[in-house]
Amino acid sequence: MGMHITEEVDRRRLTLKVEDPEEVYSSMKMLLEDRIKFSSVNEEKYYNDVDGKDIRAKIVTVFGMDHLTHETMEIFLHIDREASELDIQLKAKLETEYPTHKSWQDSLIYYAYRSLYDKFLYGETREGYEHAVEERVDLLMDYIKDDMEADYSG
Repeated sequence: MGMHITEEVDRRRLTLKVEDPEEVYSSMKMLLEDRIKFSSVNEEKYYNDVDGKDIRAKIVTVFGMDHLTHETMEIFLHIDREASELDIQLKAKLETEYPTHKSWQDSLIYYAYRSLYDKFLYGETREGYEHAVEERVDLLMDYIKDDMEADYSG
């Protein structure tokens, strides 16, 4: 049965003109792995149309908040080589997973206890994490703009 709670915290979309579309993907990976320092950065999908104009990717990041809750960001990238454009869509969530390692933790009584615990005690803790997630989303978007947006001074 297991108890899993997911709350969407933030959703963003950004389209930028970029200097070098070929470098955007590797720059994005370095930004996520080295500068923001997520607990994990996983490339779930990657598509590079070698003869065409598109690079598409889905990257999922995880940042541990405590032993029950972690932040997950799903980042969808679309790089258009022809237009020198990066389109990024981001969805940030908080996910709480209550343990079910022991057989008694799969019981209805344990589930009811965890529901009450979550509602009256832990839910407030999780709500406190929302601000940190929003700050990390803002930071990521600022870094992306600063690092990747082309400076066209016309």
